[in-house]
Amino acid sequence: MKIAILGLDLAHLVCSHTILDQNLDTEIHLISEKAEAGLIGELPGLIKEPFSETIPSNWISRLGSQNPTKNNTAVRRSWLEKAMATKLVERGANLHLRTTTNQTQSESGELLHLSGAGYSTGSTLVVEQIISAPNNENLGRWCGGVHNEELTGSDYEGHRPDGLIEIWWPADDKPPQAEGKWLQLMEWEGEDPRKSLKEEVNLGLSLAATVSKAHTI
Repeated sequence: MKIAILGLDLAHLVCSHTILDQNLDTEIHLISEKAEAGLIGELPGLIKEPFSETIPSNWISRLGSQNPTKNNTAVRRSWLEKAMATKLVERGANLHLRTTTNQTQSESGELLHLSGAGYSTGSTLVVEQIISAPNNENLGRWCGGVHNEELTGSDYEGHRPDGLIEIWWPADDKPPQAEGKWLQLMEWEGEDPRKSLKEEVNLGLSLAATVSKAHTI
């Protein structure tokens, strides 16, 4: 079976790995306007449960110093997404970056006309199924920061494997350490940064479940 997944966020990566776990012979095409997977921008990477229970190790290429242990409560999400995308390519998935699509139908299946700056621009991709995530409803604005000192008084912080602290606060509030020197500042829109990573994983699993059982046998 040939599947197109429109997007390159964490949910799309989880969806792709799940489909390949179910049927290694599935031909997966991830299509995105992004220039690369991960590394650009930063989203919440807070984790509550052991990381291995959230992201299986066979979905990740190399995280190096960012590889979480059981004692960590955050992971650098941009690196995680990059490592998961790299592993997908190793597993045979196709990444179409800097690419947009125009969708039509034919008797042979779903047609995606590819355009943009990617290597596949000008070509047409015929697939049996197209998967896309629903638009995220903006439920709130958050600011985040990365610091190398302990920041107290926040319920929205986590310890990364490299010893840095990731912390988030509502955009309308004052930063937890206004006078401190931030190593990185971030912005995010959503309901709760503590749930962001896990909810994206669950969304990816639900997207993978939309693949017909007849296609995964």
